[in-house]
Amino acid sequence: MTEVAAFVAWVGAAVVVLADSRRGLAAGLATLAVAAAAIAWSQGEQGGAIVLLAGGVLGSALRFTIGPDGWGLMQPGSTPRLLFTIIAALVALWIALAVTSGPSAGARFAALAVLLLLGGRLLEAAEPAVVLTAMAGVALVLGMVSGDGIVSYSLAALVTAAVSAMPVPATPRPRGT
Repeated sequence: MTEVAAFVAWVGAAVVVLADSRRGLAAGLATLAVAAAAIAWSQGEQGGAIVLLAGGVLGSALRFTIGPDGWGLMQPGSTPRLLFTIIAALVALWIALAVTSGPSAGARFAALAVLLLLGGRLLEAAEPAVVLTAMAGVALVLGMVSGDGIVSYSLAALVTAAVSAMPVPATPRPRGT
């Protein structure tokens, strides 16, 4: 189950990387929340899984209402981001399976892949809604990997929802020449 949840986490982060509008960002964050909750559940943290899922779904619902309209998936010029999602997944998979040892390779893959993807999106994004969604996803994953009990899961869920509730300033449009 952890491996499937890890793949779903990568898909959610990839959607956040490839999306530029609120519906795509909300879908990616919701997918990431489901995966983070499933990984926490598989590690025996049922209460933490419920809290992570609630915070992620709330954050996703808030992102669905705030930001540029539309899906914004695979806009022109997003080919480098698509390649980035694939390469980040391959590198994270290699590190999770070959370099580290022990159980829970799926959780390590999910954490590394999502942090790579969303960290790269934070560095590249110019749209405030994208930056806030990537920050919310990072908070979810950091809560998932902390495993320090219900307090860390609750803090991650609270940060996810709070960041998603932040108002997005309108981006200035370039003036014609």
